[in-house]
Amino acid sequence: MKIVFCGKGGVGKSTVSKIYAEKLSNSKKTLLISIDQDHSLSVIFNKNIGNDITEIKENLYAIEIDAKSISKDYINDVKKSISEFLSKKAFGEFENYSKILLDSSIAINTSIIYGIYKIPKNFEIFIIDTPPSYQFTSFLRTLFNLRKNLEIILKIYENWKNISENWANKKLKSYEKLKEKERIAIEVEKFFRDAQYYIVLNPNKLIIDLSLNLKFFLENLNLNFSGFILNKYNNQDINLENVIDKIEILENL
Repeated sequence: MKIVFCGKGGVGKSTVSKIYAEKLSNSKKTLLISIDQDHSLSVIFNKNIGNDITEIKENLYAIEIDAKSISKDYINDVKKSISEFLSKKAFGEFENYSKILLDSSIAINTSIIYGIYKIPKNFEIFIIDTPPSYQFTSFLRTLFNLRKNLEIILKIYENWKNISENWANKKLKSYEKLKEKERIAIEVEKFFRDAQYYIVLNPNKLIIDLSLNLKFFLENLNLNFSGFILNKYNNQDINLENVIDKIEILENL
């Protein structure tokens, strides 16, 4: 089972993720994954977690994926892949550009994809704590476009192979790397398509509106939207009828 908690920043996604992870770990081996680069699991659990899978207690583990560290390795890998195509001058220009690319949303998102791919799949429950909704939607766009873009590039490789077998043999190593990236993209895309998505929100009109927009976005991607979780409710006299359905109230979090 895979459960994704998403929503606007500051609504309590990490707290909700912790509560559900602790509850589910009572009966199943559970891994809590933070893909928000402003990680808060270490603070919530009062334990240094970081980029390695860390045992919190029996049956409960956590990891805070360090996208910037992975991004450096990824960009170095890209440099090796393209060095055989580019002139010395062009490669130098790319190196300068890669310094800017390192902190780009595409590099961060792609690094998170690779981080998730490397996680062992021998857990029964995966719970994903996400960044604020605008960053999370950017991540999903990167994820679902990555495989499509790799398919196009691989078709170009195959067409070149038909034109020049000799050229293709020289570029075989690069082709195999692209095929590997395609396999990674397919596996991680399936991981997120198999997940159940819950939107965490507060009883605030702006947050409710943003949450409904996020619900629409998830449904447009044909992802499994499973409901809203109303956090920090405190029994306020607020009428949410006809605004939110499938809602679970977590009081006094």
